[in-house]
Amino acid sequence: MQKKIIVANWKLNGSIKLLHNLLKPITNFVREKKILIKLIIVPPFVYLYPAYKIVMNTKIMIGAQNVDLHLNGAFTGEISVSMLNDVNVKYVIIGHSERRLHHKENNIIVAKKFKIVKDFQLIPILCIGETENDYNSGMTKQICQHQIDTIFDSLGEQAFFNTIIAYEPIWAIGSGKIPSLNFIEDICNFIKNYILKRQATNKKLFYIQYGGSVNQTNIKDLCKIVEIDGFLIGSASLDFDNFFKILNILSFEK
Repeated sequence: MQKKIIVANWKLNGSIKLLHNLLKPITNFVREKKILIKLIIVPPFVYLYPAYKIVMNTKIMIGAQNVDLHLNGAFTGEISVSMLNDVNVKYVIIGHSERRLHHKENNIIVAKKFKIVKDFQLIPILCIGETENDYNSGMTKQICQHQIDTIFDSLGEQAFFNTIIAYEPIWAIGSGKIPSLNFIEDICNFIKNYILKRQATNKKLFYIQYGGSVNQTNIKDLCKIVEIDGFLIGSASLDFDNFFKILNILSFEK
């Protein structure tokens, strides 16, 4: 099985108890097995360093769910990329649909955050995807292309080197529904080819994930899609039994 990059996005969920009851068993499991994936845990900000302390000296990495546009100053409640760097965060989710919707982050803001993350040598996990109306109107490729173009326009032809692009249909997130496998394959193939066409080399120096209602029942079928390099997993990553089933299916030698 091809090695996958798994991102567990905890969103606005977490506690010290969860760190001990979920993250510690995951860490122990990874230590005991020969891991065949790259696992990135993305807890809320207040748990970043405690999470890092648990996973340090393992192959598990820690990511952040967001970052501010500013490096320091009078911006109450915000977290800078230098702070993330300081607590050993290596990945940052940028442009998640919930940030775009609830915090009014448009493509320009997303591109600026993407650039800040790249400037500090962290790895952005860029979320792109369409609404249900866009999907029903056949606009998925146009929407994804526009979101990608904004990054290229800001950072140039090397923008996506060492980057994760997570295709997440907005309508699939938390719905329990996913597009057909053929549709997902077509969109991921489009994303790959479009970036290759616009970047400075024809080498694939980026990774493509799928996200949106990924769970233990559909993960085997999703793994059949060649273009998918990994998965962005939300609620299923918070349930001990479900997440361990996913890890066993995806990641470890039997």
